[in-house]
Amino acid sequence: MNLKELRISKGLTQKDAALLCKVPLRTYKRLELDDKYQSTPKYNHCVDFISKVNTLPKKNVDKCSITIIGAGYVGFSLGLMLSEYHKVTLIDIDEEKIKLINKKISPIKDQDAELFLKTKKLDLFATTPNPDIYKQSDFIIISLPTDYDELNQTYKMDIITETVKNIREINKSVLIVIKSTVHSGYTKSLNDDNVIFCPEFLKEGTALKDSLFPSRIIIGVDKKTQKTAQFADILLKSIKNNAPLIYMKSEEAETCKLVANTYLAMRVAFFNEVDSFLEDKGLDAKKVIEGASLDPRIGEYYNNPSFGYGGYCLPKDTQVMANQSLRSQNHELLASIPQSNKSRKEQIANKIYEFALKIAKDRNNIVIGVYSLAAKQGSDNQRNSAILDVIDLLKIKGAKILLNDENISFEEFCSSSDVVITNRYSNKLDIIKDKVYTRDLFRNNW
Repeated sequence: MNLKELRISKGLTQKDAALLCKVPLRTYKRLELDDKYQSTPKYNHCVDFISKVNTLPKKNVDKCSITIIGAGYVGFSLGLMLSEYHKVTLIDIDEEKIKLINKKISPIKDQDAELFLKTKKLDLFATTPNPDIYKQSDFIIISLPTDYDELNQTYKMDIITETVKNIREINKSVLIVIKSTVHSGYTKSLNDDNVIFCPEFLKEGTALKDSLFPSRIIIGVDKKTQKTAQFADILLKSIKNNAPLIYMKSEEAETCKLVANTYLAMRVAFFNEVDSFLEDKGLDAKKVIEGASLDPRIGEYYNNPSFGYGGYCLPKDTQVMANQSLRSQNHELLASIPQSNKSRKEQIANKIYEFALKIAKDRNNIVIGVYSLAAKQGSDNQRNSAILDVIDLLKIKGAKILLNDENISFEEFCSSSDVVITNRYSNKLDIIKDKVYTRDLFRNNW
């Protein structure tokens, strides 16, 4: 079966297939016409991607009115997916973000989202908070941020609790779905059978793709109702693959999300510690890590050394998991992960400063250029980026920091910096590679 026949068998349009394969529509059309072109390394993923598309027919979909509170990575990508079949209202306090969405412009850096907005007929509208919308909603999804509370060593839950309260004052029976990350036991503590927890497992930069092609759908509910089953059916008919649906208690679902993120953070921390160990011994860290990762039991993912894990989710989720494990006295490994990440950033700062001392023109006036503040590759999000902590540590050592931004040209940035640091390497830095410090060993794989 060739690419065209495969696409047709899955009930996809060429626009759908182009979105799935992450290629321009004109490129995809050429792929269907040229078998040799589609077999090139750059495009040979297309057949595999399309073959995994859910073959279940998207019929008998009863259109619902769904309100999503919070138009961040989670809420926006979920809104895009659901609005292909349902009426979706996105609520956010950011008026600029609302204007972008209503103009069919993605407010987040996500190529799939940008293409989806342009090519799909979506019933999607964004607006500022309006209680009247709650009255007309069949389902309300909460995807608001839950920041870490240093004092109480858990999440700041006031925003979720207040939102649930506000909804209930207007609509007593609507099913409320919590997508925000919460601590174990929170949903049950609300004592409301019409509030369930449905964790998200998205990556910044591929949020829509991860929504459309999830690895699993988890519904955390303590008392299953017809509304719960209806919401699960909505998700199953909106995704593009055959992801398994798993029901579990709300506290189990909440903990499942924490366990998943803590494990990913542990992998990052593990390979970062290995990298530090090998670098100190003068060994080729890339070869050692690559050789170990080829074992299928280990795998070649989350193994590329970095300045430390960062972003919005991993730091707070691992800290909450560590805090909860300390209270249950099963804490040795889990509690060590945040500490390992902290130590890694301190080690990186020391290595950078030592490197700068060797090559700086004036050792008393060291200028360290920062190529990117983003928390991860392919994202424009700087929240809790590991490099921000590294910068603070370098400032304590007396280094001056120069950011690569619109205030200066790239040429001036390069010439003015004694050393340039970057968590993830860009070929743009090749012209100054001798003064670039990074631990991005597998840069050519990105």
